[in-house]
Amino acid sequence: MTIDENFDLKGIMKNYLLSQKDVGKIVGVSRQFIGSVLSGKKSLSPEKKKVLLDYLSYNSKYELETSVDYLRIRLKTLKWFEVIEDLLLMDSNLFNIDVSSMHNYNMSMSYGSIRILRHSENIDMGTLVEFNGGGCREFEQELKYQNRTWKQFFQDCFHFSMKQKQVTNFEDLDDYLKFTRLDLATDEMYSKKGNYDLRKLYDKMLAGQIQTPFRQFSSNESFLYRDGEFISTGLSLYFGSRKSKSIYINFYEKDKEQSMARNLFVDEIHELYGYKNRYEIRLFGDKATQVIFDFWYNDILLQNLAGQIISHYLDIKDDIGNWDIEWLDVFGSDKSYGFVNKPREVSYDRTLKWLDSSVFASLKRNLEIDRLTGSQKTMDLFHEKELDEKNQNLVDSIVKQKKERAFYDNFHEMIELEYD
Repeated sequence: MTIDENFDLKGIMKNYLLSQKDVGKIVGVSRQFIGSVLSGKKSLSPEKKKVLLDYLSYNSKYELETSVDYLRIRLKTLKWFEVIEDLLLMDSNLFNIDVSSMHNYNMSMSYGSIRILRHSENIDMGTLVEFNGGGCREFEQELKYQNRTWKQFFQDCFHFSMKQKQVTNFEDLDDYLKFTRLDLATDEMYSKKGNYDLRKLYDKMLAGQIQTPFRQFSSNESFLYRDGEFISTGLSLYFGSRKSKSIYINFYEKDKEQSMARNLFVDEIHELYGYKNRYEIRLFGDKATQVIFDFWYNDILLQNLAGQIISHYLDIKDDIGNWDIEWLDVFGSDKSYGFVNKPREVSYDRTLKWLDSSVFASLKRNLEIDRLTGSQKTMDLFHEKELDEKNQNLVDSIVKQKKERAFYDNFHEMIELEYD
């Protein structure tokens, strides 16, 4: 992209899915100023345009691998064998009954590091599915055998819950399905050309070059005596409180941590495993549920999600207040992730997308069977189905919104034509 008279801010924002707040954050102005630019009242200087275009041109310079590293799912059901066999698609006979339990549940089963917990009487606690780091890797092997991916598994979580609760809309799940914790781990693999030095982030934090909503920051580095000298076990940086039930971010030097854990030299860790740095994001409650929903439904790559979340919480600048190029080399340039304050409602367009992927194929198949057999059963069932009050209100609301949107779109077009 080049800077010329055809610079189209609206087109850039649409193409890169940037909000006014995102653009303002990138070029160093307020969201209101970007709104004025879009309405034609103000303009971006050539220097600001260059900042935006330069920022959007950055891609990660390192090899990154992002994975699900911890997951807890709570389903409001006591039928834990159905959860194992119909959702995990595993043989419940392979699970062993555990003597002890955890998280205030009084019953537990496990298969390797995959744990299923149930409360014998409290339906609100229901069944909890827990994968720790090892459990995630073990379940990935199960998914591979089942020809499924994490994305498909998350989709199945929603559809399984809808079937169990006997509802047809995601919003009707209420609190039946909750993803109570999700950890995303991004490994920056070792490069002979060099890697990012996490100590620079430590120095920037103390120098006030990182803007963040977190009110707590800590670091840790210990040393072990080995072969006649003290060797670092690796620097760890913690953003937020470790006791947080919302979000918590941890970066650390994984090569050094694994060197101590495996009793190998750091060079051997680089050669055998390829590790350098790890960037972990720990999400709880509504934040975990929203990220999982967006990963599945909005088809966002897991690595992009991790980068967007980190960008949302850490605004990292260089010594003169511009974007830190060395940090952009890690995740590349990406928009900030838009967390919502409450669980989002599923829109009309999203419902259509779900219908297209999950319903229309089955409907077309049944209609084809009816056509070939001379039956009217499918259409008869369709016409007999009546909307309940909730769905009728939803229809009325969507129709009203679409009519209002069409009116204002036409109104603005008339105004623009009048002034042209």
